[in-house]
Amino acid sequence: MSRERKLLFDASLVFVMGLLAAIFGYLIRVILSRQLSLEEFGLFYAVFTFVSFFIVFRDFGLGQALAKFIPQFLVKKEYGKIKASIKFAFFINLFMGMIFATFFIIFSDYLAINYFKNELAKSLLIILSAYFVLYAIYRLIILIFLGFQKSKIYSLNLFFINFFVFIGILIFKKFGVLNPAISYLFAGLMGIIFGFILLFKSFSYFKYVENNSYELKLKLFYYGFPILLASIGATFIGQIDTLLLIKFRTLPEVGIYNVVLPTAMLLITFGSALAMAMLPFVSEYWEKKKFKELSNILLDIYKKSFIIIAPIGLTLFIFSDLILKVLFGESFISGSIALKILCIGSIFFSVAVINNNVLAAIGKPKEVTKLILFAALLNLIINLILIPQYGIIGAALATSASYFVVLILSTYLVNQSVKLKIPILDWIKIFFAGVAFTLLVNLFKNILEMNVLLETTVVLIIGLIGYFLILKIIGIDVFGLFRLMRPDFINHKI
Repeated sequence: MSRERKLLFDASLVFVMGLLAAIFGYLIRVILSRQLSLEEFGLFYAVFTFVSFFIVFRDFGLGQALAKFIPQFLVKKEYGKIKASIKFAFFINLFMGMIFATFFIIFSDYLAINYFKNELAKSLLIILSAYFVLYAIYRLIILIFLGFQKSKIYSLNLFFINFFVFIGILIFKKFGVLNPAISYLFAGLMGIIFGFILLFKSFSYFKYVENNSYELKLKLFYYGFPILLASIGATFIGQIDTLLLIKFRTLPEVGIYNVVLPTAMLLITFGSALAMAMLPFVSEYWEKKKFKELSNILLDIYKKSFIIIAPIGLTLFIFSDLILKVLFGESFISGSIALKILCIGSIFFSVAVINNNVLAAIGKPKEVTKLILFAALLNLIINLILIPQYGIIGAALATSASYFVVLILSTYLVNQSVKLKIPILDWIKIFFAGVAFTLLVNLFKNILEMNVLLETTVVLIIGLIGYFLILKIIGIDVFGLFRLMRPDFINHKI
Protein backbone atom coordinates (compact mmCIF):
# COMPACT_ATOMS: atom_id res chain seq x y z
CA MET A 1 0.00 0.00 0.00
CA SER A 2 1.40 3.38 -1.03
CA ARG A 3 2.12 6.07 1.54
CA GLU A 4 -0.74 8.25 0.29
CA ARG A 5 -3.13 5.31 0.09
CA LYS A 6 -2.26 4.38 3.68
CA LEU A 7 -2.84 7.97 4.79
CA LEU A 8 -6.27 7.90 3.19
CA PHE A 9 -7.16 4.57 4.78
CA ASP A 10 -6.01 5.72 8.23
CA ALA A 11 -7.84 9.01 7.85
CA SER A 12 -11.04 7.20 6.90
CA LEU A 13 -10.71 4.95 9.95
CA VAL A 14 -10.32 7.97 12.24
CA PHE A 15 -13.36 9.53 10.59
CA VAL A 16 -15.57 6.44 11.03
CA MET A 17 -14.55 5.82 14.64
CA GLY A 18 -15.06 9.49 15.47
CA LEU A 19 -18.62 9.23 14.19
CA LEU A 20 -19.21 6.01 16.17
CA ALA A 21 -17.94 7.76 19.30
CA ALA A 22 -20.45 10.56 18.72
CA ILE A 23 -23.27 8.06 18.20
CA PHE A 24 -22.51 6.26 21.48
CA GLY A 25 -22.22 9.62 23.24
CA TYR A 26 -25.66 10.55 21.96
CA LEU A 27 -27.17 7.19 22.93
CA ILE A 28 -25.90 7.78 26.47
CA ARG A 29 -28.06 10.91 26.71
CA VAL A 30 -31.05 9.12 25.20
CA ILE A 31 -30.88 6.34 27.80
CA LEU A 32 -30.24 8.71 30.71
CA SER A 33 -33.23 10.85 29.70
CA ARG A 34 -35.35 7.73 30.23
CA GLN A 35 -33.65 6.58 33.45
CA LEU A 36 -33.65 9.94 35.25
CA SER A 37 -36.19 12.65 35.91
CA LEU A 38 -35.74 15.88 33.96
CA GLU A 39 -34.32 17.64 37.04
CA GLU A 40 -31.90 14.75 37.78
CA PHE A 41 -30.85 14.72 34.13
CA GLY A 42 -30.23 18.47 34.29
CA LEU A 43 -28.35 18.13 37.59
CA PHE A 44 -25.94 15.52 36.27
CA TYR A 45 -25.12 17.46 33.12
CA ALA A 46 -24.82 20.66 35.12
CA VAL A 47 -22.11 19.09 37.30
CA PHE A 48 -20.54 17.20 34.39
CA THR A 49 -20.29 20.38 32.30
CA PHE A 50 -18.82 22.29 35.23
CA VAL A 51 -16.09 19.66 35.78
CA SER A 52 -15.46 19.20 32.05
CA PHE A 53 -14.99 22.94 31.62
CA PHE A 54 -11.72 22.76 33.57
CA ILE A 55 -10.31 19.77 31.65
CA VAL A 56 -9.02 22.18 29.02
CA PHE A 57 -6.55 23.60 31.59
CA ARG A 58 -5.07 20.24 32.50
CA ASP A 59 -1.93 20.11 30.32
CA PHE A 60 -1.28 23.56 28.77
CA GLY A 61 -1.64 22.08 25.27
CA LEU A 62 1.18 19.58 25.85
CA GLY A 63 -0.89 16.67 24.48
CA GLN A 64 -1.27 18.40 21.13
CA ALA A 65 2.41 19.32 21.26
CA LEU A 66 3.31 15.62 21.61
CA ALA A 67 1.12 14.78 18.62
CA LYS A 68 3.06 17.42 16.68
CA PHE A 69 6.66 16.67 17.74
CA ILE A 70 6.75 12.89 18.28
CA PRO A 71 6.72 12.26 14.49
CA GLN A 72 9.67 14.64 14.13
CA PHE A 73 11.59 12.90 16.92
CA LEU A 74 10.86 9.52 15.32
CA VAL A 75 12.25 10.62 11.96
CA LYS A 76 15.46 11.80 13.69
CA LYS A 77 15.48 8.70 15.95
CA GLU A 78 15.58 10.94 19.04
CA TYR A 79 13.87 8.39 21.27
CA GLY A 80 15.26 9.94 24.43
CA LYS A 81 13.40 13.14 23.64
CA ILE A 82 10.20 11.18 23.09
CA LYS A 83 10.59 9.58 26.52
CA ALA A 84 11.34 12.92 28.18
CA SER A 85 8.40 14.61 26.45
CA ILE A 86 5.95 11.90 27.46
CA LYS A 87 7.18 11.93 31.07
CA PHE A 88 7.00 15.71 31.32
CA ALA A 89 3.48 15.90 29.83
CA PHE A 90 2.30 13.03 32.04
CA PHE A 91 3.39 14.69 35.28
CA ILE A 92 1.94 18.06 34.26
CA ASN A 93 -1.37 16.34 33.49
CA LEU A 94 -1.37 14.41 36.76
CA PHE A 95 -0.34 17.43 38.84
CA MET A 96 -2.96 19.74 37.32
CA GLY A 97 -5.60 17.03 37.52
CA MET A 98 -4.97 16.54 41.23
CA ILE A 99 -5.12 20.28 41.89
CA PHE A 100 -8.50 20.68 40.21
CA ALA A 101 -9.89 17.49 41.76
CA THR A 102 -8.86 18.73 45.22
CA PHE A 103 -10.57 22.06 44.51
CA PHE A 104 -13.80 20.32 43.47
CA ILE A 105 -13.86 18.15 46.59
CA ILE A 106 -13.00 20.92 49.07
CA PHE A 107 -15.68 23.25 47.70
CA SER A 108 -18.24 20.54 46.89
CA ASP A 109 -20.55 21.59 49.77
CA TYR A 110 -20.45 25.25 48.84
CA LEU A 111 -20.96 24.60 45.10
CA ALA A 112 -23.81 22.16 45.73
CA ILE A 113 -25.77 24.66 47.83
CA ASN A 114 -24.91 28.00 46.24
CA TYR A 115 -24.35 27.18 42.57
CA PHE A 116 -26.14 23.93 41.70
CA LYS A 117 -28.79 24.43 44.39
CA ASN A 118 -29.07 20.70 44.97
CA GLU A 119 -27.34 18.67 47.71
CA LEU A 120 -26.87 15.66 45.40
CA ALA A 121 -24.39 17.76 43.45
CA LYS A 122 -21.81 17.14 46.20
CA SER A 123 -21.66 13.39 45.57
CA LEU A 124 -21.55 13.96 41.82
CA LEU A 125 -18.67 16.42 42.21
CA ILE A 126 -16.62 13.97 44.29
CA ILE A 127 -17.08 11.08 41.84
CA LEU A 128 -16.45 13.22 38.77
CA SER A 129 -13.32 14.67 40.41
CA ALA A 130 -11.75 11.22 40.21
CA TYR A 131 -12.92 10.92 36.60
CA PHE A 132 -11.33 14.31 35.88
CA VAL A 133 -7.89 12.99 36.89
CA LEU A 134 -8.26 9.73 34.95
CA TYR A 135 -9.61 11.34 31.80
CA ALA A 136 -6.82 13.92 31.72
CA ILE A 137 -4.26 11.11 31.56
CA TYR A 138 -6.33 9.07 29.12
CA ARG A 139 -6.66 11.99 26.73
CA LEU A 140 -2.90 12.46 26.83
CA ILE A 141 -2.34 8.80 25.98
CA ILE A 142 -4.53 8.88 22.88
CA LEU A 143 -2.78 12.04 21.65
CA ILE A 144 0.52 10.19 22.08
CA PHE A 145 -0.86 7.45 19.82
CA LEU A 146 -1.68 10.14 17.27
CA GLY A 147 1.93 11.30 17.48
CA PHE A 148 3.19 7.76 16.86
CA GLN A 149 0.84 7.63 13.86
CA LYS A 150 -0.91 4.59 15.34
CA SER A 151 -4.12 5.50 13.59
CA LYS A 152 -5.91 2.24 14.33
CA ILE A 153 -5.25 2.48 18.08
CA TYR A 154 -5.98 6.21 18.09
CA SER A 155 -9.27 5.77 16.26
CA LEU A 156 -10.39 2.97 18.60
CA ASN A 157 -9.61 5.13 21.60
CA LEU A 158 -11.77 7.91 20.17
CA PHE A 159 -14.85 5.89 20.92
CA PHE A 160 -13.49 3.73 23.78
CA ILE A 161 -14.65 6.04 26.61
CA ASN A 162 -18.16 6.54 25.24
CA PHE A 163 -18.58 2.82 24.64
CA PHE A 164 -17.69 1.94 28.24
CA VAL A 165 -19.84 4.75 29.61
CA PHE A 166 -22.69 3.27 27.56
CA ILE A 167 -22.02 -0.16 29.10
CA GLY A 168 -21.74 1.43 32.55
CA ILE A 169 -25.10 3.19 32.50
CA LEU A 170 -26.74 -0.16 31.75
CA ILE A 171 -24.87 -1.89 34.59
CA PHE A 172 -25.10 0.80 37.31
CA LYS A 173 -28.65 2.06 36.67
CA LYS A 174 -29.74 1.22 40.23
CA PHE A 175 -27.60 4.12 41.51
CA GLY A 176 -30.00 6.69 40.08
CA VAL A 177 -28.54 10.13 39.43
CA LEU A 178 -25.10 8.84 40.48
CA ASN A 179 -25.22 6.20 37.71
CA PRO A 180 -23.72 8.34 34.91
CA ALA A 181 -20.98 9.69 37.20
CA ILE A 182 -20.01 6.15 38.27
CA SER A 183 -20.14 5.04 34.63
CA TYR A 184 -17.77 7.81 33.53
CA LEU A 185 -15.40 6.89 36.36
CA PHE A 186 -15.57 3.24 35.30
CA ALA A 187 -14.86 4.17 31.67
CA GLY A 188 -11.94 6.41 32.68
CA LEU A 189 -10.40 3.59 34.72
CA MET A 190 -10.77 1.13 31.83
CA GLY A 191 -9.28 3.68 29.47
CA ILE A 192 -6.22 4.19 31.67
CA ILE A 193 -5.57 0.45 32.01
CA PHE A 194 -5.86 -0.39 28.32
CA GLY A 195 -4.23 2.85 27.26
CA PHE A 196 -1.02 2.17 29.19
CA ILE A 197 -0.90 -1.46 28.05
CA LEU A 198 -1.13 -0.43 24.39
CA LEU A 199 1.27 2.47 24.88
CA PHE A 200 4.05 0.34 26.34
CA LYS A 201 3.54 -2.17 23.54
CA SER A 202 3.85 0.58 20.96
CA PHE A 203 6.90 2.29 22.45
CA SER A 204 9.68 0.71 24.52
CA TYR A 205 9.58 3.47 27.08
CA PHE A 206 11.98 1.90 29.60
CA LYS A 207 14.51 0.95 26.92
CA TYR A 208 15.68 4.48 26.19
CA VAL A 209 17.68 6.99 28.20
CA GLU A 210 15.73 10.16 28.90
CA ASN A 211 17.04 13.14 26.95
CA ASN A 212 15.61 15.94 29.03
CA SER A 213 16.37 19.63 28.68
CA TYR A 214 14.98 23.04 29.44
CA GLU A 215 14.89 23.79 25.70
CA LEU A 216 12.71 20.73 25.05
CA LYS A 217 10.18 21.73 27.71
CA LEU A 218 10.14 25.29 26.39
CA LYS A 219 9.59 23.99 22.87
CA LEU A 220 6.60 21.93 23.99
CA PHE A 221 5.14 24.82 25.96
CA TYR A 222 5.71 27.29 23.14
CA TYR A 223 3.74 25.15 20.70
CA GLY A 224 1.09 24.08 23.20
CA PHE A 225 0.22 27.42 24.77
CA PRO A 226 -1.56 28.95 21.74
CA ILE A 227 -3.50 25.68 21.42
CA LEU A 228 -4.41 25.96 25.10
CA LEU A 229 -5.81 29.44 24.51
CA ALA A 230 -7.75 28.22 21.48
CA SER A 231 -9.10 25.30 23.50
CA ILE A 232 -10.19 27.68 26.26
CA GLY A 233 -12.04 29.75 23.67
CA ALA A 234 -13.67 26.68 22.13
CA THR A 235 -14.67 25.46 25.60
CA PHE A 236 -16.23 28.82 26.36
CA ILE A 237 -18.25 28.67 23.16
CA GLY A 238 -19.39 25.11 23.84
CA GLN A 239 -20.00 25.20 27.59
CA ILE A 240 -20.36 28.73 28.95
CA ASP A 241 -24.03 28.74 27.96
CA THR A 242 -24.72 25.72 30.18
CA LEU A 243 -22.75 27.26 33.07
CA LEU A 244 -24.76 30.48 32.79
CA LEU A 245 -28.02 28.55 32.52
CA ILE A 246 -27.10 26.86 35.83
CA LYS A 247 -26.59 30.29 37.38
CA PHE A 248 -29.58 32.16 35.98
CA ARG A 249 -32.18 29.51 35.12
CA THR A 250 -33.39 26.11 36.35
CA LEU A 251 -32.00 22.56 36.29
CA PRO A 252 -34.81 21.30 33.99
CA GLU A 253 -33.76 23.96 31.44
CA VAL A 254 -30.17 22.81 31.79
CA GLY A 255 -31.35 19.26 31.12
CA ILE A 256 -33.27 20.25 28.00
CA TYR A 257 -30.37 22.29 26.66
CA ASN A 258 -28.01 19.36 27.21
CA VAL A 259 -30.17 17.35 24.85
CA VAL A 260 -30.69 20.12 22.31
CA LEU A 261 -27.03 21.16 22.02
CA PRO A 262 -25.59 17.62 21.49
CA THR A 263 -28.30 16.94 18.90
CA ALA A 264 -27.19 19.95 16.88
CA MET A 265 -23.54 19.11 17.60
CA LEU A 266 -23.92 15.89 15.60
CA LEU A 267 -23.35 18.09 12.57
CA ILE A 268 -20.19 19.54 14.08
CA THR A 269 -19.04 16.02 14.92
CA PHE A 270 -19.10 15.26 11.21
CA GLY A 271 -16.98 18.32 10.47
CA SER A 272 -14.60 17.53 13.35
CA ALA A 273 -14.16 13.90 12.27
CA LEU A 274 -13.56 14.98 8.68
CA ALA A 275 -11.09 17.64 9.83
CA MET A 276 -9.16 15.14 11.94
CA ALA A 277 -9.17 12.65 9.06
CA MET A 278 -7.73 15.16 6.60
CA LEU A 279 -5.06 16.50 8.98
CA PRO A 280 -2.28 14.13 7.75
CA PHE A 281 -2.89 15.17 4.13
CA VAL A 282 -2.83 18.88 4.87
CA SER A 283 0.32 18.68 6.99
CA GLU A 284 2.23 16.45 4.58
CA TYR A 285 1.27 18.31 1.40
CA TRP A 286 2.11 21.64 3.02
CA GLU A 287 5.53 20.41 4.12
CA LYS A 288 6.23 19.01 0.63
CA LYS A 289 5.04 22.30 -0.91
CA LYS A 290 2.41 20.51 -3.00
CA PHE A 291 0.20 23.56 -2.85
CA LYS A 292 -1.83 22.83 -5.98
CA GLU A 293 -2.71 19.30 -4.82
CA LEU A 294 -3.56 20.62 -1.36
CA SER A 295 -5.80 23.32 -2.83
CA ASN A 296 -7.63 20.75 -4.97
CA ILE A 297 -8.21 18.40 -2.05
CA LEU A 298 -9.51 21.21 0.15
CA LEU A 299 -11.90 22.41 -2.54
CA ASP A 300 -13.36 18.92 -2.86
CA ILE A 301 -13.70 18.55 0.90
CA TYR A 302 -15.40 21.92 1.27
CA LYS A 303 -17.96 21.11 -1.39
CA LYS A 304 -18.68 17.52 -0.43
CA SER A 305 -18.81 18.13 3.30
CA PHE A 306 -21.40 20.85 2.74
CA ILE A 307 -23.40 18.56 0.44
CA ILE A 308 -23.68 16.00 3.25
CA ILE A 309 -24.07 18.41 6.17
CA ALA A 310 -26.85 20.54 4.63
CA PRO A 311 -29.61 17.88 4.38
CA ILE A 312 -28.73 16.44 7.80
CA GLY A 313 -28.96 19.88 9.38
CA LEU A 314 -32.21 20.66 7.59
CA THR A 315 -33.68 17.31 8.65
CA LEU A 316 -32.91 18.12 12.28
CA PHE A 317 -34.43 21.57 11.73
CA ILE A 318 -37.67 20.31 10.17
CA PHE A 319 -38.23 17.39 12.53
CA SER A 320 -36.91 18.96 15.75
CA ASP A 321 -40.19 18.34 17.64
CA LEU A 322 -40.40 14.72 16.53
CA ILE A 323 -36.74 13.97 17.29
CA LEU A 324 -36.94 15.34 20.82
CA LYS A 325 -40.26 13.61 21.50
CA VAL A 326 -39.31 10.17 20.15
CA LEU A 327 -35.78 10.03 21.55
CA PHE A 328 -36.13 11.87 24.86
CA GLY A 329 -39.83 12.22 25.70
CA GLU A 330 -42.57 14.84 25.87
CA SER A 331 -40.82 16.92 28.55
CA PHE A 332 -38.01 17.83 26.13
CA ILE A 333 -40.17 19.15 23.27
CA SER A 334 -39.94 22.70 24.64
CA GLY A 335 -36.35 22.75 23.37
CA SER A 336 -37.50 22.56 19.74
CA ILE A 337 -36.97 26.25 18.89
CA ALA A 338 -33.50 26.26 20.43
CA LEU A 339 -32.66 23.13 18.42
CA LYS A 340 -33.74 24.79 15.16
CA ILE A 341 -31.51 27.78 15.90
CA LEU A 342 -28.53 25.59 16.80
CA CYS A 343 -28.95 23.47 13.66
CA ILE A 344 -28.30 26.54 11.52
CA GLY A 345 -25.32 27.53 13.65
CA SER A 346 -23.91 24.01 13.56
CA ILE A 347 -23.97 23.92 9.76
CA PHE A 348 -21.76 27.03 9.84
CA PHE A 349 -19.40 25.67 12.45
CA SER A 350 -18.99 22.21 10.90
CA VAL A 351 -17.25 23.91 7.95
CA ALA A 352 -15.39 26.32 10.25
CA VAL A 353 -13.87 23.37 12.13
CA ILE A 354 -12.31 22.19 8.87
CA ASN A 355 -10.88 25.67 8.34
CA ASN A 356 -9.38 25.77 11.83
CA ASN A 357 -7.69 22.41 11.42
CA VAL A 358 -6.24 23.47 8.08
CA LEU A 359 -4.75 26.59 9.69
CA ALA A 360 -3.31 24.53 12.56
CA ALA A 361 -1.84 21.95 10.18
CA ILE A 362 0.01 24.58 8.13
CA GLY A 363 1.60 26.04 11.25
CA LYS A 364 -0.76 28.89 12.08
CA PRO A 365 -2.26 27.90 15.44
CA LYS A 366 -1.94 31.49 16.71
CA GLU A 367 -4.41 32.71 14.12
CA VAL A 368 -6.86 30.02 15.19
CA THR A 369 -6.33 31.04 18.81
CA LYS A 370 -7.11 34.69 18.14
CA LEU A 371 -10.17 33.78 16.13
CA ILE A 372 -11.60 31.40 18.74
CA LEU A 373 -10.91 33.78 21.64
CA PHE A 374 -12.69 36.59 19.82
CA ALA A 375 -15.70 34.33 19.12
CA ALA A 376 -15.67 33.14 22.75
CA LEU A 377 -15.76 36.72 24.03
CA LEU A 378 -18.63 37.52 21.67
CA ASN A 379 -20.44 34.36 22.82
CA LEU A 380 -20.00 35.28 26.48
CA ILE A 381 -21.33 38.83 25.99
CA ILE A 382 -24.42 37.70 24.05
CA ASN A 383 -25.09 34.91 26.55
CA LEU A 384 -24.96 37.34 29.48
CA ILE A 385 -27.44 39.59 27.71
CA LEU A 386 -29.90 36.93 26.50
CA ILE A 387 -29.83 33.96 28.92
CA PRO A 388 -31.32 35.68 32.01
CA GLN A 389 -34.43 36.65 30.04
CA TYR A 390 -34.70 34.12 27.21
CA GLY A 391 -33.07 31.01 28.68
CA ILE A 392 -32.13 28.25 26.24
CA ILE A 393 -33.31 30.23 23.21
CA GLY A 394 -30.92 33.02 24.17
CA ALA A 395 -28.12 30.48 24.64
CA ALA A 396 -28.82 28.98 21.21
CA LEU A 397 -28.77 32.41 19.55
CA ALA A 398 -25.47 33.33 21.20
CA THR A 399 -23.81 30.06 20.21
CA SER A 400 -25.04 30.21 16.61
CA ALA A 401 -23.87 33.81 16.25
CA SER A 402 -20.38 32.92 17.45
CA TYR A 403 -20.30 29.91 15.08
CA PHE A 404 -21.14 32.17 12.13
CA VAL A 405 -18.38 34.61 13.06
CA VAL A 406 -15.85 31.76 13.25
CA LEU A 407 -16.90 30.54 9.78
CA ILE A 408 -16.49 33.95 8.17
CA LEU A 409 -13.13 34.75 9.76
CA SER A 410 -11.63 31.26 9.36
CA THR A 411 -12.67 31.13 5.69
CA TYR A 412 -10.89 34.44 5.12
CA LEU A 413 -7.72 33.23 6.86
CA VAL A 414 -7.60 29.94 4.94
CA ASN A 415 -8.10 31.78 1.66
CA GLN A 416 -5.22 34.12 2.53
CA SER A 417 -2.89 31.30 3.58
CA VAL A 418 -3.48 28.53 1.05
CA LYS A 419 -4.46 30.81 -1.82
CA LEU A 420 -7.44 28.73 -2.82
CA LYS A 421 -10.67 29.98 -4.22
CA ILE A 422 -13.40 29.25 -1.68
CA PRO A 423 -16.27 27.54 -3.59
CA ILE A 424 -18.83 30.18 -2.65
CA LEU A 425 -20.81 29.66 -5.88
CA ASP A 426 -21.04 25.92 -5.20
CA TRP A 427 -22.13 26.64 -1.62
CA ILE A 428 -24.88 28.91 -2.95
CA LYS A 429 -26.03 26.17 -5.31
CA ILE A 430 -26.07 23.66 -2.45
CA PHE A 431 -28.02 26.16 -0.35
CA PHE A 432 -30.75 26.42 -3.00
CA ALA A 433 -30.84 22.63 -3.31
CA GLY A 434 -31.29 22.57 0.47
CA VAL A 435 -34.21 24.99 0.16
CA ALA A 436 -35.76 22.64 -2.39
CA PHE A 437 -35.20 19.72 0.00
CA THR A 438 -37.00 21.63 2.76
CA LEU A 439 -39.94 22.54 0.50
CA LEU A 440 -40.32 18.96 -0.74
CA VAL A 441 -40.24 17.51 2.76
CA ASN A 442 -42.81 20.00 4.06
CA LEU A 443 -45.04 19.51 1.00
CA PHE A 444 -45.21 15.73 1.36
CA LYS A 445 -45.55 16.01 5.15
CA ASN A 446 -48.83 17.83 4.51
CA ILE A 447 -49.99 15.47 1.75
CA LEU A 448 -49.24 12.07 3.30
CA GLU A 449 -51.21 10.65 6.21
CA MET A 450 -49.67 7.53 7.72
CA ASN A 451 -47.71 6.28 10.73
CA VAL A 452 -45.47 9.16 11.84
CA LEU A 453 -42.19 7.21 11.57
CA LEU A 454 -43.11 5.72 8.20
CA GLU A 455 -44.24 9.11 6.96
CA THR A 456 -40.97 10.71 8.08
CA THR A 457 -38.95 8.02 6.31
CA VAL A 458 -40.90 8.40 3.07
CA VAL A 459 -40.76 12.20 2.94
CA LEU A 460 -37.04 12.18 3.73
CA ILE A 461 -36.36 9.75 0.88
CA ILE A 462 -38.40 11.92 -1.49
CA GLY A 463 -36.60 15.03 -0.25
CA LEU A 464 -33.15 13.48 -0.65
CA ILE A 465 -33.91 12.23 -4.15
CA GLY A 466 -35.03 15.72 -5.12
CA TYR A 467 -31.99 17.25 -3.38
CA PHE A 468 -29.43 15.14 -5.25
CA LEU A 469 -31.24 15.44 -8.58
CA ILE A 470 -31.24 19.23 -8.30
CA LEU A 471 -27.54 19.21 -7.39
CA LYS A 472 -26.82 17.10 -10.46
CA ILE A 473 -28.87 19.37 -12.71
CA ILE A 474 -27.11 22.54 -11.52
CA GLY A 475 -23.67 20.99 -12.03
CA ILE A 476 -22.58 19.71 -8.62
CA ASP A 477 -20.86 16.29 -8.76
CA VAL A 478 -22.65 14.24 -6.10
CA PHE A 479 -21.22 10.90 -7.21
CA GLY A 480 -17.74 11.97 -6.09
CA LEU A 481 -19.01 11.53 -2.54
CA PHE A 482 -18.84 7.78 -2.96
CA ARG A 483 -15.36 7.60 -4.46
CA LEU A 484 -13.27 9.01 -1.62
CA MET A 485 -11.58 5.66 -1.03
CA ARG A 486 -10.22 5.42 -4.57
CA PRO A 487 -6.49 6.07 -5.09
CA ASP A 488 -7.25 8.80 -7.62
CA PHE A 489 -8.79 10.86 -4.82
CA ILE A 490 -5.28 11.95 -3.92
CA ASN A 491 -4.61 13.07 -7.48
CA HIS A 492 -7.90 14.95 -7.57
CA LYS A 493 -9.59 12.93 -10.28
CA ILE A 494 -12.95 12.69 -8.57
